[in-house]
Amino acid sequence: MKIQSKTRDGIVVLKPIGRIIGPASNAFRSAIIEEMKGSTESPNFLFDFAGVSRIDSVGIGVLAGLHVSIAHRGGQVGIINVSDNISSTFVMAKLITIFKHFKSEDEAIVNLRYNE
Repeated sequence: MKIQSKTRDGIVVLKPIGRIIGPASNAFRSAIIEEMKGSTESPNFLFDFAGVSRIDSVGIGVLAGLHVSIAHRGGQVGIINVSDNISSTFVMAKLITIFKHFKSEDEAIVNLRYNE
């Protein structure tokens, strides 16, 4: 798994590519933690899942834990480009409602930036 990262208008945009399963989940967590170290006190993150083919329960656990950490710091988490496969995994884990869903990166950036 690879992770592309950029910051746009103060929002950290992370785009994992590949499968977030097993050891890749730890790499995913480490990448997010690194981004949190360099972010503001209220970090806002956008996860673009267009390049993710699969996520397992460990990956879901990483996302849930990081969502809590980000929320405790006053930040928000948005997601875009969630495939039906990934979405059904979120539904099964009952996490579909904790993430803000957006149709595009532009829409997410505007909403995450101005709804702080």
